Amino acid sequence: MSGLSIVKEGTGVVIKYGDVILGLDVGHPGSTTLLSHGHFDHLGRIQMAREVITTQGTLDVFRARGGRVKWQTTIAEYNETMFHESAMITPIDAGHVLGSAMFLIEFNDGMRLLYTGDFNNVDSIVHKAASAVDADVLVTEATYGTPEWEFPERAQTHSRIIAKAEEELSAGRIPRFKAYSLGKAQEAIALLQDNGFTVMTGNGTIDAVSRAYTKHGNELNFVPTNKSTVRRLTTEDVVIVSSSPGHMRRRLVKLLGSLITRDLESKTVDYDLSGWTLTDQGRKGFPLSAHADFPGLLQFAKNVDPKIAYCFTSNASSLSEHLSSEGISSVPLE
Repeated sequence: MSGLSIVKEGTGVVIKYGDVILGLDVGHPGSTTLLSHGHFDHLGRIQMAREVITTQGTLDVFRARGGRVKWQTTIAEYNETMFHESAMITPIDAGHVLGSAMFLIEFNDGMRLLYTGDFNNVDSIVHKAASAVDADVLVTEATYGTPEWEFPERAQTHSRIIAKAEEELSAGRIPRFKAYSLGKAQEAIALLQDNGFTVMTGNGTIDAVSRAYTKHGNELNFVPTNKSTVRRLTTEDVVIVSSSPGHMRRRLVKLLGSLITRDLESKTVDYDLSGWTLTDQGRKGFPLSAHADFPGLLQFAKNVDPKIAYCFTSNASSLSEHLSSEGISSVPLE
């Protein structure tokens, strides 16, 4: 692995090895970028890339969220290897959001590097868990890379969400679950619809992304908030999934007027669907995460069994220390 350069740049990482230069979730002038998924915090300088390799799912959700593709794109399929310069690149389902991919990069001397992007090694209703593959070098996210982040079993969290929705509706209130418009919102819709609830979405971005999920085989049934449907909030038991309660409130005022909106808001109870609620006592909600938790990060790295690991994102130093204590030489990228 002598001669391998891995440098944190902007929203991602740039690797150089031999004649291969790749941006991983970041644009690098004149080079190819491997784009792991469609969250905007992984798209820095993307317009600088000569070419972007990503999945169709990622392109679809990027467009659904209002993004405009202004670069040359090569579509990659899960588990199908493509040749790029003197390397072979294989995308692997990352289990994070629709289209999310880890990338296995195999160089012409036999060295294998796995870049995870954001990943989850636990199944959700709408995503399949990421599976580890052997690699000499692991470049891994570390979002929940400290020991306090150990999430309950997902089925337990799902059960608590359903119970809370039933409790609030029985009391004459409207439960509103706040979730990212890409990933968590679609899992919440699927969970609630599968348990017989009528789900109303709080903003158009969730609607557009959910239609992309349906296009890719995850059928989601929901009621968009518009002129023809909004009165159902006043006549039916409805559960709301929204990425922006403030945006939804302004939309309701436009459709229903301020007096009816004020009455509805007085009956609405908000809950966050986020891993961060696990330790943040000031946030009311449920620890539903699209990322691997701390034990998951450790186990995934052990399964990859690399000679060296590089950790990125906010808890990189902590995860790096813990991996080193587990016998995996590790370096934080900060």
